[in-house]
Amino acid sequence: MACDLHIFMSIELVMRLLRVFLLSLCLCLSSFSKGQNHLQQSHFAIGFFTSAHSQLITYAFVKTINGKVIGAEVVSQDRFIHTALGHWPHPVNNSREDYFAKYNIDSCFLVRNESNKIIGYYAPIFDQLWKIRFYEHPYQYDQMGWSKGQYKPSAAQSQFLRETYGLDNFLTDYIYGDSLFKLLKDVQTPGWISQYKTASLDTTSTP
Repeated sequence: MACDLHIFMSIELVMRLLRVFLLSLCLCLSSFSKGQNHLQQSHFAIGFFTSAHSQLITYAFVKTINGKVIGAEVVSQDRFIHTALGHWPHPVNNSREDYFAKYNIDSCFLVRNESNKIIGYYAPIFDQLWKIRFYEHPYQYDQMGWSKGQYKPSAAQSQFLRETYGLDNFLTDYIYGDSLFKLLKDVQTPGWISQYKTASLDTTSTP
């Protein structure tokens, strides 16, 4: 009997330990799953609204959770471009990768002098982005934009930006990550500019 009791107690102990192990494993898997579902990410971003630096375009490094922007660090155009080129360090680009090269965006590169010292950058596309919002430049009236609206895109153009790049509210939301670099690549194409300028409402799409 004593032997049977010892065996029973040993089995019960093993079962108890097994339950504890399985419970711990479930908790670990649950925590991992929640961590995956609430993964915080950092992205390059721009907003088509005036920045604290009095620029027509706002440049920022944004943080997101589940695709929702939870914070934004507004920066100057210089800092944005130097960081995206991998020249200046920042957690948004820990690997110091050239994002313009990664997304095959032409005419965005660092400029070096005869001593191979970096003295700046060449990125003319950023001087064109205001045209997406304005019909004409708000300060230099001899420069025309691509927008059909005076101060914001037409309804058709807004729909085009929303459906193509996920930009829901043009005047308040940031465009970031892959969508941003897709836009930067697209706007260098004459065909895209023509398509944007002549955009018409798609009445078959669901709101």
